[in-house]
Amino acid sequence: MNFAARSKRVRSVRPVLAPLEGRELLNAALPHDMGQLRGSAHVLEVKHQAVAEVKKPHGPTITVINKVNAGGYQFINFNGPNAGTTAGLGTNENGISNTGTSVGVSLETGGNLLNYTTNPLKSTAANTLNINGSTTAMAFAANSSGIVVGTDGHNNAFYEKNGRVTTFIPLGGTSALAFGINDCGTIVGQYTKNGVTPGFIRVNGKSFVTIDAPTGTTTSTVNAQGINNKGLVVGFYIGADGQDHGFVLNAKGAKNGTLNGLGVTDPTIPVVKGEPVGTTFVFSQILGINDKGIAVGYYGDSTLSQHGFIYNTHTGQYTFLDDPSEAFNNGVEVTQITGITNSGEITGFYTDANGVAHGFVANPSRR
Repeated sequence: MNFAARSKRVRSVRPVLAPLEGRELLNAALPHDMGQLRGSAHVLEVKHQAVAEVKKPHGPTITVINKVNAGGYQFINFNGPNAGTTAGLGTNENGISNTGTSVGVSLETGGNLLNYTTNPLKSTAANTLNINGSTTAMAFAANSSGIVVGTDGHNNAFYEKNGRVTTFIPLGGTSALAFGINDCGTIVGQYTKNGVTPGFIRVNGKSFVTIDAPTGTTTSTVNAQGINNKGLVVGFYIGADGQDHGFVLNAKGAKNGTLNGLGVTDPTIPVVKGEPVGTTFVFSQILGINDKGIAVGYYGDSTLSQHGFIYNTHTGQYTFLDDPSEAFNNGVEVTQITGITNSGEITGFYTDANGVAHGFVANPSRR
């Protein structure tokens, strides 16, 4: 998919048909546009109408497609500002803060990337991000203080707050990508040095810890994707089979040096309606985690489809969950869950029957 890549196999512009090793924009298809979310109903009195108009967002907005229920969640599906509407274009939601702010990227017609934040549970307003004027930058995560991290599109990791962008590359590397940040300001990601691409943890803005693959794994590629406020890091690495597999790591107390991830058992994938009998597991990526130890991500199978999952790091149990609006395009359907809050909201994106990507934020049902 064409959304910039985060590394050789970054989480790609999401509906990537191959492991994304970083989170890139996906190339997916959006469900047919079902219309933008409307404001209040027709108002009879002028003064009431004026009040209603004041509540409408000014500036850029997301366009809500629909609200649908599945797996105990209500999905709010939407398109980001200026998102393209043809195959390979669309919207990728890459992460979500504990305050409910989702970080997204629109792949515009023409190929430019537009980064923004939004909270669809409260409003259709969007806040566009200017990453040093780059049209190839990609934002991947945000914390409760509003700090956004990502790649500037020019080989640098960045963090941004209130319009101020700071770039960095860890440990004498030649390039870097920042994929996650917790509420303490600790950043995780990946960097390149001497031909290898390990993960990193940026601690207190001063020191760095290198993350290597699980002990005994002969790989030089590790993607640290998310970190919670307790120091639990999740991500994925390339295994001996050349495919991506998830890992977890407790970084609490780490200040420098090197840590090894702990490999996560791959999911035993379910039978998926519409896919042929005999479909097999190929790879998995863990992309985010909350303070309760509940992680999210997706797996890829032998049909090239991708399906979302929720993973309990305490029990090792997987729960599979796709956006109900996803659809097959040339035999491939995509859902990626990219982030989760402490209160259980999730974010991500899916593709429609036309190969267009759409973002979502899903709220767990309240009983």
